[in-house]
Amino acid sequence: MNADANRPHHQPATLGGRILRRVATGAAGLTGLRHHSDLGWPRFEGGPIGQGPPILLVHGFGVDGLTMLQLARRLVRRHHVIVPDLPGFGLHPDHDPTSIDFEFFLSAIDDLIATLAIDPPVLVGSSMGGAIAGGYAASRPSAVAGLVVIGPAGIEPPIDTEVFAAAKRDEHLLRVDSTESFERVYALNFTKPPWMPRFMKRVVAAEAMHRAEDHEIILRNLEDLMLGNADRFRDVACPTEIIWGADDRIIHPSAVECWQDAIPAANCTIIENAGHSTMVEKPDEVAEIVERLMQRVGDGPKTRT
Repeated sequence: MNADANRPHHQPATLGGRILRRVATGAAGLTGLRHHSDLGWPRFEGGPIGQGPPILLVHGFGVDGLTMLQLARRLVRRHHVIVPDLPGFGLHPDHDPTSIDFEFFLSAIDDLIATLAIDPPVLVGSSMGGAIAGGYAASRPSAVAGLVVIGPAGIEPPIDTEVFAAAKRDEHLLRVDSTESFERVYALNFTKPPWMPRFMKRVVAAEAMHRAEDHEIILRNLEDLMLGNADRFRDVACPTEIIWGADDRIIHPSAVECWQDAIPAANCTIIENAGHSTMVEKPDEVAEIVERLMQRVGDGPKTRT
């Protein structure tokens, strides 16, 4: 992973994609989240350093750090916040998608923490990012101060959603290879999808189409993660919050009980009128939970024995 520091970042494939990225970067900068392009880790970063552990926001599958910015801007005034693009997504330097699997992502988080030379962070992960954050906390307990998972992948829910039922038929409903498929996936993520102009949908879909094959390979590499069991997360020892949207149509909320079984000391919050992308749909509620966790981390030891 260290070699990424000398490799060019992935760039948007379309003019529209480049414009949207500039607009998003400028808007984030106004909230205190500056975009950094050094050290092989494209990321948004901001907030006070040295006032508690940093918060590392880990995005989900098929998207990038932009999806975590609404939450990040609610945290950045009080905390040092880092929002990276993971390998295979966003602007991260390109990798062979056949090499990207769960263990690859865990090693990538190792590299990110070492490269930025940060203290053990509080990991906040959504969907795939939740599984990565949870797996990292379980396998490297001394390297994590706290954990928040938002509608996480990693444990097969007792009740299938349409997405899980299709995956078991070897159909991937999260693949985006047209504007129509983007609109379908977008709608799946929310109780009430935020309005997006038609031209923006076309731009986002066009960007996704350029990476559809790579993302298909990565998703297949992660099938054992999507259909995994609680054992992977039983060694999580840090203060933990589990958040789920009550109307999640991608990973059914019935998985909450499985996560509580894996991490009995975790607090759990079901947020009403929220879907899979809870941090986008209900950022204030999620930020409040993260703040409560930061207080718990500040009041006691980083890990329990």
